[in-house]
Amino acid sequence: MVAEIAVAKVLDDFGIEYIIKEHPDPAFTCEEVAHERDIRLSQVLKCMVGKDARDNVYVMLIPGDKLLKIQKVRNLSGGIKINLFHPVDLSAVFGVTVGAISPVQFLGIAKFYLDRTVLLEDIIDISSGSPYAGIHLKSKDLVCVVEPIVCDIISNR
Repeated sequence: MVAEIAVAKVLDDFGIEYIIKEHPDPAFTCEEVAHERDIRLSQVLKCMVGKDARDNVYVMLIPGDKLLKIQKVRNLSGGIKINLFHPVDLSAVFGVTVGAISPVQFLGIAKFYLDRTVLLEDIIDISSGSPYAGIHLKSKDLVCVVEPIVCDIISNR
């Protein structure tokens, strides 16, 4: 799993402790991830990717049991219109597996927004880049790696 190795290497370079959780069946949805990795849905990290009119890339990180409110991200970014990538475009442009996107795959090319409710979980699960494995790590360690704007970007519904 090339992507998994690349994600793990980045975490190693940062000195982050983590556990790779492999499973035989692929997991593409947060519900499948929680089931396959035997964790709560709130521990699964959704990684949603968008761009603005100037092709600046934004990664929004929220718990698996929450919904993104894109308008909140737009407001935080000064009213800039940010739209989520279409899955086909996301895969074509970045070479990522939709449904198995790791925030680490966007280091150096994106601005990160992390919903503060992610930090309610000590241990979270990010994708390894493969639908066959996740990476468990401390939420505070992920913050050290991606240096996000910690904010409120989930829907209140």
